[in-house]
Formats: sequence, C-alpha cells, structure tokens
Amino acid sequence: MAKANDGVSRRDFFRLGLIGGTALGLGGFSLAALGQLWPQVGGGFGGDIEITDMSADGLLEEVRANKAPFAFPAGKMYIIAWEPSLSGAREEYGEGEPHVIIDDDNGLMAVYQKCVHLGCRVPWCQTSQWFECPCHGSKYNRWGEWMGGPAPRGLDRFPATINEAGNLVVSTGTILTGPSRTARVLQQEPEGPHCVDV
Repeated sequence: MAKANDGVSRRDFFRLGLIGGTALGLGGFSLAALGQLWPQVGGGFGGDIEITDMSADGLLEEVRANKAPFAFPAGKMYIIAWEPSLSGAREEYGEGEPHVIIDDDNGLMAVYQKCVHLGCRVPWCQTSQWFECPCHGSKYNRWGEWMGGPAPRGLDRFPATINEAGNLVVSTGTILTGPSRTARVLQQEPEGPHCVDV
C-alpha cells in the first residue's frame, strides 16, 4: 500500500520559491522605479532649499569677506555675489530672472556646481578667482560666465528668493540655462595662477 505524501514535494517547494523570489524582486524594482518618478517634496536637491546657516545679508558678507562662493553641497550649488549696478548686469541677470537683488549694488545668485560640458563638479579656484573644471578645463569667472574650454555656455543657475525670515530660498527643482558664451558682463581676468591647467 502506497504512503500518502503529507507535505510539499521538493519540486513544488523550489517552484514556489522561484515564483515568490521573482515576485519579490519585481515588486522591489517597481517600487524603486516609482520612487524615482515621484517628486521630492522635502528640502533636498530637487525641491526648495532654505539656507538657514545665515541670512541672505550674512551670505553676502561671507562671500565678499572670503572672496569665495558659499558652497552648499546638499543643494549641489554655490551662492555667489553679483553687482546689479554693473553695466548690463540687470539686463542679463536681474530683469525678469529670479536672481536676488539685495540693494542697488549687491545681489546673490545660486549656480549649479555641475559643468555644462559633461557634468563634472566644478570647484572654485581661490588663486584665479574662477570656477575651473578639472575634467576638460572649462573655466568660468566668479559669476559663472564662460571664459574658456569646451563648455557651450556659462554655469546653469537656480531661481532664488528671500523669504520673510530674511533667508535665501533656492528652487533646485528648476534649472535655468546658463548665459551664452558671449554674455560676459563681468569683465574679470584671472587674478592669479589657475588651479587647472588643461
């Protein structure tokens, strides 16, 4: 007399394990793909970032005192000072563009730290007072305007405003195309040796 099988056969066990593992893998992949499509609503890159380290006036003072942009790695940006009173500055950067004007002579801009050539992070060179890409040698003056190299334009920018608390708020979800190669409002030559010699 044949004995009845009370449990799951080895073949059924492996078949169910394979089906279950595949279903879990596809489900995890689907959730990850959906997460990539879902907009970020927090204060991280891709959303509005309020810089609370110091007020907008404090940022301006720090940038001017250090002769260097304020780096904000979490937002993939640099905060730079610009002069709206310089001839052509308001036409290129101030009128109709969401760059911050603090007073007639002072303003702030948020520039994307990514080189517009191939996307390398562009560090600041303290000696030349320019942004200099170490990958292929694109160079940008302290306003992020193109000064040399293979980049097709100046550094891209983010819209910025000052809120009621006096803090700078940068919208990293919107990337504004950088100025053309010919838009050199700031006639700034390098102020010392270059950091990148490509």
